[in-house]
Amino acid sequence: MALTNEREAAMTQPASRRTAFITVTVLLLSCLFLLIGEFLIRAVKPLPTLSPRYLYSPLYGQFLRPSCAMVNERPGHWRFVYTVNQYQYRGTPIPVSNRYAIPNIVLLGDSYTFGEGVADSETYGAVMGQQLHGSFNVVNLGVPGWGLTQEIRRYYEFGRLYDPSAVILQFCRNDPDDDLESYVTTIREGRFVFQPLPDNEALGIKKYLSDSWIQKSQLYNLIATISFRTREQNVGVRKRELAATTPSTIPVEEQFYNDLLELFARDLAERHVGLHVIAVNNQLDEFPRIRSKIRDLDSAGVLRYHEVAGWFKDVTEYGSPEGHAWGSKAHRILGVNLADIVRLEKK
Repeated sequence: MALTNEREAAMTQPASRRTAFITVTVLLLSCLFLLIGEFLIRAVKPLPTLSPRYLYSPLYGQFLRPSCAMVNERPGHWRFVYTVNQYQYRGTPIPVSNRYAIPNIVLLGDSYTFGEGVADSETYGAVMGQQLHGSFNVVNLGVPGWGLTQEIRRYYEFGRLYDPSAVILQFCRNDPDDDLESYVTTIREGRFVFQPLPDNEALGIKKYLSDSWIQKSQLYNLIATISFRTREQNVGVRKRELAATTPSTIPVEEQFYNDLLELFARDLAERHVGLHVIAVNNQLDEFPRIRSKIRDLDSAGVLRYHEVAGWFKDVTEYGSPEGHAWGSKAHRILGVNLADIVRLEKK
């Protein structure tokens, strides 16, 4: 009996060692391949990274972290630092109060208003603040990736605390689809209703990864870029849902944007808050129904639309090395012109 146990032990021990050896070898080889892949991507075609990334929540989808410096870089090519204040917006923090010494202007938009690809002092909001120093404060509530649903919610939940005399809203071609992906604001019985996004498994993974060192990995960013296709699938589902419940003769994303914009513009007008709308160069032309709605509201005096493309006439190379159509030169032009508009309105 003892001899049998010894033989079984002798046979089991080498098998266990082989299993351990194979496991360790696979792990070491996997780490080696990952390191080689990371090195090759960085050496051949490095991808942009952003660290730390956004906060993720059902309220807004993605949000800026308070009191942090976000580093956006493509190793060896360009690097930008985005400083976010304690109120979770970019720029010099304006203390919230019940009374302000000078009027406030609130900016709403996505990465173009936030100022991806330019330094803190070069965003058009910062330039406006410099131009209007002593006469107006400028509060930049732009967040990359946001659509009108998130911008409207942010205004009513925070922006209106500044009792602004004017709001500047920036349009980008991504906005109509972003509204359907981040369905945090809708309209019921003629009023805005704010609702959370489903706190699903994907959102939980984003929350975890956004705090991780992995954000600096080139391999991770390659995978994240490929997985961006799931967003298009989510938007497609929302379009079909809206088309089934709210039949319309125009694309559902344009109809939804128009409904949101009109209610927002008319509400601001009733509160005597001026609304100014700008769009990234000619991108509004891709959405003729939205363009028509904005022009109708402009003609009715509910908002003012400013065609910024003309401001860049004869100006060359005004994009950002990061890839946005507005770089530091464009932001300077925008800031100066928008400041002039605000001054004229004050008179």
